[in-house]
Amino acid sequence: MERLQSIIIVGASLAGLSAARALRSAGFTGELTIIGAEEHRPYDRPPLTKEYLRGSWSTAALALEADDEPAARWLLGTPAVSLDASVRRVVLADGRSVSADAVVLATGADAVPHPLLPVGPNVHTVRTRADAERLRAQLRPGRRLVIVGAGFIGTEVAASAVALGADVTLLGQDTVPLRRALGEPVGDFLAGEHRAHGVRLVGPARIADVDRAGDEDVVTALRLADGTVLPADVVVVAIGSRAATGWLAGSGLRLAPEGGVQCDAIGRALAEGTADGASIGRALADGTADGALTGRPADGIVAVGDCAAWWDVGRGTYHRLEHWTGAVERADVVAGVLLGTPGRPARAPYFWSDQYDLRVQVAGVVAGHDELRIEEGSLADRSFLARYYRAGAPVAVLGVNQPRLFTRARRALDRTADDGGTALAS
Repeated sequence: MERLQSIIIVGASLAGLSAARALRSAGFTGELTIIGAEEHRPYDRPPLTKEYLRGSWSTAALALEADDEPAARWLLGTPAVSLDASVRRVVLADGRSVSADAVVLATGADAVPHPLLPVGPNVHTVRTRADAERLRAQLRPGRRLVIVGAGFIGTEVAASAVALGADVTLLGQDTVPLRRALGEPVGDFLAGEHRAHGVRLVGPARIADVDRAGDEDVVTALRLADGTVLPADVVVVAIGSRAATGWLAGSGLRLAPEGGVQCDAIGRALAEGTADGASIGRALADGTADGALTGRPADGIVAVGDCAAWWDVGRGTYHRLEHWTGAVERADVVAGVLLGTPGRPARAPYFWSDQYDLRVQVAGVVAGHDELRIEEGSLADRSFLARYYRAGAPVAVLGVNQPRLFTRARRALDRTADDGGTALAS
């Protein structure tokens, strides 16, 4: 491979910073340019719904950078608006353009908007530091908060808002939050915890209309399809995320239907016009394609973090891995791809969620499991370890207030993947 003299990283959050670190650690000494839409230096996002929202963490505590960060040119506060993949040229919103020998796409994800609840005076999403600060200013004791969406963002905001004294209602698409994501017994357990702390759980729920008041269009109530009226002083919309890749339309790269950059199994962005997922799956099934083949990679372009839909060999599909550790560990993989050096293999996906006094940790891919076993501790003790199985093989592990046992179980899961038992790390 020809030696790279310049690399652009588009995205100045965890995935982008991790890619910069990995490139320098792997020996890249050329010009490194990092482009970020926000004016802030890289900061930690998981605490935005927890410690930072509650006010127990300062802005300084969110900072991801250390004193010895890799040398780079930072272009912050101006988003990228287009990419020409054929010549690896990025154009910024202010008209500037930057070209390089290689490009790392690490633009993350945006909150999915609700058609009836656009962000407004008292309607919030929580994706950025500014979002969390704006929401925190409105969460005071006794204020009626309605959260639309009962996934991890929604449930974490609920727990933080309770700690701030808010009156919280949580709307979900299911009767129990996180039941589909984590399985029935775990979902039921977490639902019980929220109820015990005074959160009203409403679901399955569909918003039919919204009441507003004043010149500023302040939301005063949500009207559900079943006739229920929920008064609201503050509303949080947490119905999911979508890859921040709209700026890549016409770039020459292949985008997944939900917007992620389609990549092969080691993070190389795929060029438009190459084989689609269905034909790749057939080729893999009949043995006519190599297991890592997912189309023709674009020259010198990789993607990592929430914006990247890597080909998952085990499941035969493209998959966006929206986890903190995925952004860190996969950065080593793409750095190795660009520099022609072996990167550290990515481990099984891992994330955690703090709710009340519970530390929930998950490793592996829970989706698609067909069996769930509580193998250590108990739900009643609020401390347990659960394993998820598919066709008899372990595919994920979950711990609640079990850090030591979970760490051992996570290592065992990684060994299973390394031995070829399952394709968890792909």
